Amino acid sequence: MSQALYAYTPPRAADGTDVPAGLVSYLNGHDLLAKTQAVRLSTVDPDGWPHAALLSAGDAVMLPGGRLRFVIFPESRTVANLTRDGRITLTLSLDGGMCELRMRARRLHAASGQVSLALFEAQVGQVRQHVAPYADVTCGVTFALHDPEAVLARWQRQIATLREAV
Repeated sequence: MSQALYAYTPPRAADGTDVPAGLVSYLNGHDLLAKTQAVRLSTVDPDGWPHAALLSAGDAVMLPGGRLRFVIFPESRTVANLTRDGRITLTLSLDGGMCELRMRARRLHAASGQVSLALFEAQVGQVRQHVAPYADVTCGVTFALHDPEAVLARWQRQIATLREAV
């Protein structure tokens, strides 16, 4: 079969302990200014529809054991959705396709007052990798910072707070 022909390819699925190394590296809290792909965080709204929020590598950190910690504006619809229904998916382009983490999140409390955002921790339940045999996803939503040094300082505070949260 030619790779140019369209054929459905189901996603590869793995349990939450098999988080791809590329995703762990992208969300490790280091080299933040070089990481310009936004990560899509999807929650479920009160009517059952997906609700999207975009995070940067400075808004999230992957921890051992398939745990993801992230910050969100406390007054956002995303926080309301997570409080009501902790199901989320995180999606980004990775390894020529789209990587999706299915997770359940809970609210955390900051160990210090350095960040005025809502903190959450999510446990990865399933990893799904969507690829097509006829094309590669070469990038996701990307961004360019207006004031990188100011943003980097904020991101570093956020990553430190996420690592210390309880």
